Amino acid sequence: MFRKIVLLTLLTAFSGSLFAASAEERAQTAIDTRQGLLKVVASYFGPIVGMARGQIPFDAAVVEKNAGKIAQLAPMLEDVFAKDTRESGLQSGAKDGIWEDMADFKGKAATTTERAIALANAASQGKGPTMKAFGALGASCKGCHESYREKDEG
Repeated sequence: MFRKIVLLTLLTAFSGSLFAASAEERAQTAIDTRQGLLKVVASYFGPIVGMARGQIPFDAAVVEKNAGKIAQLAPMLEDVFAKDTRESGLQSGAKDGIWEDMADFKGKAATTTERAIALANAASQGKGPTMKAFGALGASCKGCHESYREKDEG
């Protein structure tokens, strides 16, 4: 249900502006939408990172909830990256490879979804199995970022 609400909200915002907007405005909306989705994913990821680093106490319920949310959001990645914005000239942080090899990009998003589900399931098995599953999810995210995200300068 949560996934449907978020997707409907994103698609409504995105599609509503498509009809009345210029090509540059449509590209900016697409970029804003996907960056927004990734910020939401990062907000669920953050507390688990804090637990892995020992900065906050381990809380299996938080890991289970947050990993479940990431698993709901990850399949939306292919939707929000469907519009190729390269010709707009706008900076987005996305590498061309996303659209040059969309099958690989979708595969990486699917792996992230699977690993988020595995992390949510591992949360009830204790900190050790949870952190192992978290490492696998982190590696999935890192693999996609290395392939498809421009490095931040500065």
